[in-house]
Amino acid sequence: MRQVLVLAAVVLAGCSGVFGTGGPSDAQGVTPAPVPTASDSELTVPETADGTPAVGRIIANHRAALSTRDFHRRLVVDGNRSTTDVWVDRGGKWTRVRRVANGTDDVVVANDRRYERRADGTVRVGSAGWELSYVDSASGRFVLQRYAAGLAYDRTGTVTRNGTRVAVLRANTTDSTIDRAGYRTVVAADSTLYVDRHGIVRAMDHRERYADGTVRTLRFRVWTGEGSGSLPAWFTERETAT
Repeated sequence: MRQVLVLAAVVLAGCSGVFGTGGPSDAQGVTPAPVPTASDSELTVPETADGTPAVGRIIANHRAALSTRDFHRRLVVDGNRSTTDVWVDRGGKWTRVRRVANGTDDVVVANDRRYERRADGTVRVGSAGWELSYVDSASGRFVLQRYAAGLAYDRTGTVTRNGTRVAVLRANTTDSTIDRAGYRTVVAADSTLYVDRHGIVRAMDHRERYADGTVRTLRFRVWTGEGSGSLPAWFTERETAT
């Protein structure tokens, strides 16, 4: 029995030599590697027949998931060349679009009316149509279609971003011939999508190079839930609305 105890002590000492750093912090123990959980296995994305991510269906699911949620979406183009924010509040029945480029354009659609803040600080009011100012869609569906469609993505893993587990989809090509709006040909692209278990594309980091040598970068982000957006002071405290 004494021999067994001595052998166990030797084995344990050897283990501490393998995992330890040789310093006092060894006593704190070893942090175990992350272990996949059941929730990870349930985080699936639509796939094509060959098992690759089905981008068209992913984009459709993204739009459908946001159609019943409050959310804030942001698109940053070419660094800070332009930033467009969209806020949607289902309960409050309002939508806000703010675009910052050379100047700032700010529009709120509420109560079947469209309120646009002018450069002089006054607010112009008109009837609200079905179209939003400065964006093709509130959810960002057209942005995703324009830049993600046509690329071949692979699922590369699952990570946590801002406390949310997301599937990571990656596309990288240096021999593309995608045509952009009939006047630009994409020759190289590097794109990553982050999709949560509800089907929402929480983020897209995208870079593409055109045949003329110019480069475009995009940062696309989505936040959901109550408190995702707020109305601007010029709307809530407006004194003139003509």
